Amino acid sequence: GTRGSISRALFSVPASITMRVVCSLAVAGAVSQTVIPPPDTSKAAVVLAFQGRADAGSGAYDALISQVQSEGVKAGVSVWAVTGPSFDDMKSAIQSTVSAHQAKLFYAGHGMGGAGEAAAEAAAGDSTAEGAILVAGFLPRDYRPDLQACKAKWATQPTHKCPKGKGLPLCPGGYLPEGSHDCSATGVPAPKFPVPTLAVGGELDGVVRVSRVAEAWYTQKQTPEHKVAVVEGMNHGDLLGAVPASVQARDLVSEIGGDKAKAQVASIVAGFLADPKSYNPPAADDTLSPFEKMFVEQEGSWWWTPNSEESGSSPWAAAAQEKMCEPLADTKLQWETSNEFHLLSDEDGIPPYYRAKHRPNVTMQDGKVAGSTVTQLRYTTLTVTQVAAGENGYEIIKEEKAGILGTGAITDDGSDCVSAIEIATKLSSRQLCYNRTNAPEDPETLDDGDRCAAINEAAYDLAMATASSTARARFQKSGRPMKMVSDRKPTPPAGPWWIWNYLQ
Repeated sequence: GTRGSISRALFSVPASITMRVVCSLAVAGAVSQTVIPPPDTSKAAVVLAFQGRADAGSGAYDALISQVQSEGVKAGVSVWAVTGPSFDDMKSAIQSTVSAHQAKLFYAGHGMGGAGEAAAEAAAGDSTAEGAILVAGFLPRDYRPDLQACKAKWATQPTHKCPKGKGLPLCPGGYLPEGSHDCSATGVPAPKFPVPTLAVGGELDGVVRVSRVAEAWYTQKQTPEHKVAVVEGMNHGDLLGAVPASVQARDLVSEIGGDKAKAQVASIVAGFLADPKSYNPPAADDTLSPFEKMFVEQEGSWWWTPNSEESGSSPWAAAAQEKMCEPLADTKLQWETSNEFHLLSDEDGIPPYYRAKHRPNVTMQDGKVAGSTVTQLRYTTLTVTQVAAGENGYEIIKEEKAGILGTGAITDDGSDCVSAIEIATKLSSRQLCYNRTNAPEDPETLDDGDRCAAINEAAYDLAMATASSTARARFQKSGRPMKMVSDRKPTPPAGPWWIWNYLQ
């Protein structure tokens, strides 16, 4: 799940269906909806309205649903399952089954990019719903008030009118007043959702990545009604019968197989159905806490924290300045490092904000080396041509947090990394470090070699050291090792060609 580090100098269900009846209800002109009765109807009734992947074949989820129903009896509930291609298609069957059995209603979906979002939307919009279950899924970021407010700010776009002293007359590159897209917030960006939810992820799901499930786990720590579970060794296809080619093409190799995966998921789902408010799934801290250490304590992710392009910092980017300068001539000197998030293009002549420039620095303070760096997390890519070498503010702001959310640059379906593409950072040269620490000599050759590659190597080493022992052993056995290539200067080696030239 970790992709970016730091940029240049600027991570078996038994077939026991005896005495069970499957009822298919068809409405003229509509696709069929199926009601599957539980094996034991004597328990408290619940209706599980389930929508699977659109590309899953008929009966792909039969074994999983049967297992959930069996586990439900153990948990004290009789699970009436309603399935169909969409919750709209299932509506009449859901209503009639709930009414006939005085049942509590839960919506569930498998995967994102369709079913998971549909289950959340259906549960949020149905006042009779008791909860939502997102298998190989999570509550989308759209349910976080802080991010909703940030996204709404994208509606405010630059104008060609600008105050006197800002840019050229009429500001052809656009003008925005300071703070127009301010997305700064406080606290962890937690969701707001009307009913309890359960997200179940697979550790080896190659379709809905566990790193995105980890984000849900972290941002929902203060909302215990929204629960997250992870099944170790499970991939995406484990919960299906016949696995579609689209899943096979992206999935990782399961380590537990379909039978064990279905049994574990069924037990977790049944526990939630029996008591959605009080149920606690098996703890996932060992698997997920390494992601917290990397994205919160190192990267400063916009999605895990309240940070944005002009607020917050990256502890990793702060530490990178020391790595750039070491070893100093005086090896006994101690460091104090800091970092600030800003758009790397910020400068008094650059639209649309015409802000003061931000530069890294190294100084001596109270006998210690003080290093400050400037960082922009990158979640999308632009070209030098698009931004007109820094003169097109309409394009530049697409890299802001409001821009990423407002343009839909990221599809929040778990299919891609949750990390930034890069932690683009302006660093002071090693030569400057020697100069500011009063070293006997400070020649230009101090910056020869691959200083940035060494920093990236350190990021890779940190990721390996932070990973769980299980993940690290798995990677060492069958992962794809990374090798840092030599540093490269852009052509021409000028500001815009550094800024809009991304880590490869």
